[in-house]
Amino acid sequence: MKLNYPIFIAILLLSGCANQPQTPTKPKPKDINGTTTSTTITSGYVYANQKNSYLSDCTNGYGQGCRDMSTLYEKGLGVPQDWQKALYYVLKGCELNHAGSCNRTGNLYSSGRGTTKDSTKAASYYQKGCELGNGIACNNLGSAYTNGKGVVKNLDLAETYLNKALSFGYNAYNNLGFLYEVKGNEPKAIEYYTKGCEKQDPIACSNLAGIHNENKDYYKSYNYFIKACNLAHAPACNSASMLIYKKLLTVDNPNQTMLNLDSNSCEMNDKIGCSNLAYDYSIGIGTTKDPKKAKQYYKKACKLGHKNSCSKI
Repeated sequence: MKLNYPIFIAILLLSGCANQPQTPTKPKPKDINGTTTSTTITSGYVYANQKNSYLSDCTNGYGQGCRDMSTLYEKGLGVPQDWQKALYYVLKGCELNHAGSCNRTGNLYSSGRGTTKDSTKAASYYQKGCELGNGIACNNLGSAYTNGKGVVKNLDLAETYLNKALSFGYNAYNNLGFLYEVKGNEPKAIEYYTKGCEKQDPIACSNLAGIHNENKDYYKSYNYFIKACNLAHAPACNSASMLIYKKLLTVDNPNQTMLNLDSNSCEMNDKIGCSNLAYDYSIGIGTTKDPKKAKQYYKKACKLGHKNSCSKI
């Protein structure tokens, strides 16, 4: 049996007619900075060769150099991966009033990488990064106020900082959509989710799909999940596949489409996608039954942390 999964709440936009299912495509690879590219992933040595230059810049008071040094240690480019050193350099960058370093420092305190998790410290660094003009930091601070994470929950302040993120050019529409979900204003949430999805935010698209799914508008839901999937958001591929599997809508070549969606998800190293792909091969959905391939994908799902798949190897 295919696995059910949570439906994410976010912004979403559908191109074309709502009752015409969209076609999934293979997501493009991303380079080392997370930018979608049609070429091979950037080699780490290009960054490692810049180490001396970054260190010199940082030592001489240029915050960007400190941020770049941190990136080398985060990713292990030409140096051993070391989260404590990564934190050291972004802290130094933030002390030099480099806005991006302040935001990244907040991220590390939020995740507990290189230090103990501390949501209050994270919010304080987001605050500084936002004050220095970093839109991502404003977005993160707005999210903190929405969820009461490291600060006292305050939806008005959340909206202020999310709008400030927009003014700095950052796509904060998804978090604004979620904010209005929290406020219980679904039409406004849909409006912001739609704007975010139009700007190619896959989470926004997936969240908009979730709203339409809850409202039982399965064609709109499916098309937004497909858009998010094509933007390399693996859980959306799983969600689109499940809508077909549950026969909640009609699409051309349903079995082949499910196989393609599950394959896309698994290629993005999503454990549910790999488990679903294994199931496809185990009973022959969209392909010839192939126990060998089924075992191969159950193994991959298991390695990715899907416990139920481990029992099927």
